Amino acid sequence: MNIPVRKNSAKQTDRERDLGVEFKKHPVVAALVLALLLATKAVYAQSEAIPSLAELGGQWQSAPSLRSLPALNNTRGAAQVASDLVSIENVSFPPITMAGETGGMSINGRRPALQETRWFPYQVLRRGAAEGIAIESSTRMPYSENGFLFHLVFSNQGPSVQTFELKINLSASTSLHRNWGWEVPRDGNRFAAAVSEGGSGLVLRDVSGGLANCFFFARKPDKLFAQDGSGTAIWRIMLKPRSSMSIDYALALGAKEADVRALAGKWVRRFSSAFEQVEHDWQERFEAMFTPNNRYFSGHLPRLVTRDEKLRRVYYVSVASLLATYRTSFPLAPRVYVSNAPHYNNIMVYFWDTREWATVLALLDPAMLKEYLRQWLTKDIHRGYAEEFLTGSLQGPWYSANDFSVFLQIDTYLNVTGDHAFLAEKINGKTVLEHMDALATYWKTLVRPGRTLADYGEAPNLLECVPTYIHEVPSFNAANVWMMRRLAAIYAAEGNSGRAEELRSEAKTLLAAVLNLYEPGQGVFDSLHRDGTRVQMRHVFDYTTVGLTITSDLSEQTRREMTGFVERELLTDHWMRAQSLTDPAAANSDRPDHGPMGAFSAWPAETIAVMSEFGQYGKALDFLHRCAEVTSEGPFSQSRELLGKTSDAPTRIASRGDQDYYVSSGASFAETIIREFFGYQPDWVTHTTVANREPRGFEGQLLNVSQVGRKLTINSTPRGLNVEER
Repeated sequence: MNIPVRKNSAKQTDRERDLGVEFKKHPVVAALVLALLLATKAVYAQSEAIPSLAELGGQWQSAPSLRSLPALNNTRGAAQVASDLVSIENVSFPPITMAGETGGMSINGRRPALQETRWFPYQVLRRGAAEGIAIESSTRMPYSENGFLFHLVFSNQGPSVQTFELKINLSASTSLHRNWGWEVPRDGNRFAAAVSEGGSGLVLRDVSGGLANCFFFARKPDKLFAQDGSGTAIWRIMLKPRSSMSIDYALALGAKEADVRALAGKWVRRFSSAFEQVEHDWQERFEAMFTPNNRYFSGHLPRLVTRDEKLRRVYYVSVASLLATYRTSFPLAPRVYVSNAPHYNNIMVYFWDTREWATVLALLDPAMLKEYLRQWLTKDIHRGYAEEFLTGSLQGPWYSANDFSVFLQIDTYLNVTGDHAFLAEKINGKTVLEHMDALATYWKTLVRPGRTLADYGEAPNLLECVPTYIHEVPSFNAANVWMMRRLAAIYAAEGNSGRAEELRSEAKTLLAAVLNLYEPGQGVFDSLHRDGTRVQMRHVFDYTTVGLTITSDLSEQTRREMTGFVERELLTDHWMRAQSLTDPAAANSDRPDHGPMGAFSAWPAETIAVMSEFGQYGKALDFLHRCAEVTSEGPFSQSRELLGKTSDAPTRIASRGDQDYYVSSGASFAETIIREFFGYQPDWVTHTTVANREPRGFEGQLLNVSQVGRKLTINSTPRGLNVEER
């Protein structure tokens, strides 16, 4: 049964006419049935709507229990709240960054303790108390400008008058950098402070003459003074019993003093309007992500309609997590989805991370995916793991995932858009098809004499923190099998049967060597080290990569064993560990993204995808439902850390191990829902859109699915999937 699409309420259905007859015969029963029908319609109508970002926000969290405090974003940069009720840190508006914090608050000389925080895509709320005064703050970033808006509310919840001194320290030491890497440069310049705007503002001037910042208060401080490169604002406040008052102010950052003073003044003079506009702008951009022919993206994502509230929440929070990494101020591309924010990689796009949501990108912004691919095919991707979008240079060491990642994104772009002419486009003297051939066969340059499998080097080229996951690993060798097979299918479609047969033959030989690394009965694979030793790898990465690339070559028994290992040793109540606690290298791999005490955000999403590919849809849906719980804290971040070794250990957004609050591959959950739960796996070679139509275990619709100029609806019903063209 398809979920009904909302109709005009004035149009009476056959069922409603029948109920009119029932009213005459059995009015009480009919009234109950009608009430149930209307309630059901209301539920569907609600599930059809794109949720508000307020609805997708997290719940209040105990600040001391967090490992990473919430972060903020806009289309120009990012920041993170500090362990204070007003201060922020990790600020960057590339090419400008800020060192240190913006300054804390005190009441009667005492710094209020940060008690709780709450994340929303467009703001961070904080709560605390001091001297009998309850304090709540909201911090937002104007959507497309360099700055911050602060709204503070002070409440006297007691029975007597409270008089207190409020002091807010003010600092904003910024610097400009053209050369960035993984580590964001934050060496602040020397600033001079001066009171401005008749005592309502503080201007911070870079003594070298390059930058300026401005604080501006809607309620003029009783005292405002400057000292060296900072300042202090002071108010003397009296609050009657059970009353409250607010302090609103802004901080603008930039290159010219006149500009930042004007910007901060503009916000403060209409503070309520500017503050509300932030949420409006975020919501408008979010809804545009699901709107055909919108003015912000070259494509759009499908809307999900379902009464499965956990599935719905995971899908839309996943997309909101991606929107947090969306930037429009870089010189090399009109839209860039940075891989991390706000602490690291603020200007970089990783090949590997972007591969985790390739279908989402091909649907949402095919023009930008094509542009990224063109740029990447002009570079030697074996000399770095990411492109940074200030200068276009490559960053970091080579990742062994690069060839597979770029190849898969080319293939996904072709499948979703049908832009087959791209195959013949010449980039750096080679057609895209020739580039795909080079990517699919680069592994042969890594085969050591007398060996069959590619040797992918040391830990920095692979999972970084796992010292035994090195050399001849099963994951990327399985990916090589998939690439050669896929390339063979493309060559065959292009009429080059000879090259297709060569690739299939090489894939067959390599496949046998990969399967030989499997440990029967264990559900895991070995890595083969250069000294000839086989080391058992009890890690999710083999499960996901092998499971998604050579699925049909794995027997039913092997699939059951592989999933059994994941269920027994990796899954927790609401997340997973990337590495088993019993892995030989577990004690030396303790990082929250790839080690035994947490997982990178894409690993649960890919695990759900493999369960689906194995036909284990009930297990896949159950695990996705469990992962929905983590969004009560915030977005799908770089990783979640497990605060204990038991299955019920609390799960928190990670910070240690150089983890970041936002990551573009938070979109990997939406990727899995689109590709696996709704089966959208278009293939331009076989001319199929949904290959596997088995029942998924839930009812729902994916609306406005783009496929080569068509708009499709994919329905998940108890009988399986079906596709309608709209």
